[in-house]
Amino acid sequence: MKDLNYRLEQLKNDINNEIKIRIDEINGYLKRIADLNQKILTSSSISGSPNDLLDERDRLLDKLSELSNIRITSHSNGQISLSMGDKVVLNGSSYQEIRSLTIAETNDEYYAYVGNNPLTFDDGKMAALFELRDEIIPSYQQQLDEFGLYLVDSTNLIYKEGWDSTGTITGANFFADISTKRGFEDARLFRIAGNSDVFHSDTIQYVTSLSSFYSDPSIDLNNFDLYTVDSAASPSHYNNNNSIIHDSTNNAIYFDDPSGFQNKLVVDIKGDFLREYGFPTKEIKAYKIDPDNVQPGNLEFEIFGEDCNISFSDAGELVSNINSGSGGYLKAEEIDGFIYILPTTKIPDADLDTIVLNDVDGSLSQMEAQKVTLDALDTSKPTLNNLLGSNEIIEMSINGIKIEINPLKDTVYDLADKINATNTGVTASVTPHGSFVLRAGNLINFDLKNVTIKGPEKLFNALGFIEDDSNNIVTLISPYISPEQIDEKFSKADLLRIDKELGIVNQISVSSNLKENPSLLATDLGYYDTNYSPTGGGNVSVWDEISKMYDNSVLDNGRIGFSNFLGNIVTDIGVKGETADKMRLNSEMLNSEISLEKERVMGVSIDEEMTNLVKYQQAFNASARVITAVNQMMETVINNLGVV
Repeated sequence: MKDLNYRLEQLKNDINNEIKIRIDEINGYLKRIADLNQKILTSSSISGSPNDLLDERDRLLDKLSELSNIRITSHSNGQISLSMGDKVVLNGSSYQEIRSLTIAETNDEYYAYVGNNPLTFDDGKMAALFELRDEIIPSYQQQLDEFGLYLVDSTNLIYKEGWDSTGTITGANFFADISTKRGFEDARLFRIAGNSDVFHSDTIQYVTSLSSFYSDPSIDLNNFDLYTVDSAASPSHYNNNNSIIHDSTNNAIYFDDPSGFQNKLVVDIKGDFLREYGFPTKEIKAYKIDPDNVQPGNLEFEIFGEDCNISFSDAGELVSNINSGSGGYLKAEEIDGFIYILPTTKIPDADLDTIVLNDVDGSLSQMEAQKVTLDALDTSKPTLNNLLGSNEIIEMSINGIKIEINPLKDTVYDLADKINATNTGVTASVTPHGSFVLRAGNLINFDLKNVTIKGPEKLFNALGFIEDDSNNIVTLISPYISPEQIDEKFSKADLLRIDKELGIVNQISVSSNLKENPSLLATDLGYYDTNYSPTGGGNVSVWDEISKMYDNSVLDNGRIGFSNFLGNIVTDIGVKGETADKMRLNSEMLNSEISLEKERVMGVSIDEEMTNLVKYQQAFNASARVITAVNQMMETVINNLGVV
């Protein structure tokens, strides 16, 4: 990216130098045309039509018209006036020199001036050069900046949530800091990241079915084998019918359990409830054992360096000793004539395979234990009512475009999708540890201060942006909020401000600490059990998550992923190049036809000249014969008449 940006910058500098050369060339043509005007005026007053001078002036005007759009006004005395853009640059034998001047803070870029006024070229080679330098090349540089900016920021936000292989270092960046080193007045507010974990509110009280129910299904949980698995207690049958609510307004059913689902699994043993009623589910592994097959034995397992040893003599002891002696990682319960050994939330993702099981004496084999897959209630994407504490529908807006939020059904991912769908230049995403992120796209010049975002204060507080928490509708950000107010308002959030100029891609580099100590590379995103903790060596979830960015539609205002972005740039260049080539061919054909028509009117026709030559030759011969006849007649009269 740096190399491509360097080449574009070099091309831009070459075009800038050519602009100065072309302005000098235009001045040369103007000077010669002014001189010809003077000579034409003098010649016309002395010897009639100065054809050679007029032809030379036409030739110079043709050259000038290739560089710029010009307007010519002819006068009765053979003189002309010439305009470029809205400026008269030549009148008769006098002309105004076009100056090439640089403007402060434009990297020594040349601009055309007539006197003290800027001259704008609307057509011709000069217009093309200015468009290339000031619009086309910067647009591609901006796209490279956008790619680099999103790559660096997205990677860093994920990376800093991970731990190194030792599980001791976290919170560092992979890429070096690209935030502005100038004052905030001269910076763009690119990103706001909330400091709340939107996945793990204090209590996950609500879980909503993904299906629609237009009438109350009248569910009796006593008819289903739903069991709660908690690291602090033995599994128990979940039969709280009061926790299943039907909402006729939203045509939905949902769990409403004040005790919360955040630290327990709700397992559907038979698999006939959660999926049947459309609740979000995840698959977990468990051991299933027939109590009649239980024989005295011993089970050993290891997790996070902790060793557990469970001895038992019968089915009752197996269940009891697992519940009391497994460190809260495993729980067991006899359900419908089978013993189920279940993982708890204390194990990362409740993944039974995380445990290193040492079946030393073959107890599991002897008991013919089966590893089965069960459905469990998935609370990893909680609905927004868990953050807001209410099912009341609310609204936020971006530049007046309203976004309706239904806390009963919408998750933070749904909220991010709705924000991205507004096409306002504001994009939203969520990090693995639940930080809600707002970024500015190219539509608003990568500056969130160019939009107005309004909504309930309690929503912005729940997303971790601001401290205040009320039901009032407030303005989160707008062009009228000062940098000082932004700092005060977002004191709890993580802000990224960037420079206003192009060239951010040149700032991209791996952090110096990581280059000096590669062993500090973060790899493990950890797992959640009341807090985030490192999983341990061998976990590369940080890079698994970063690799998912490949297809995430975050670029170009949330429309394109990293995988297609650079390819789209190449395609765009190719299409524009082909279009320009076709326009060049069309222009050449049109110019050729106009030139032929011009030659037909103004040029010399060989056929016509030959015809005239023959005509005048015959006329000359006829005139000569008349003169000869007259001479003979005169001679006869003088010499022969009157002679006697």
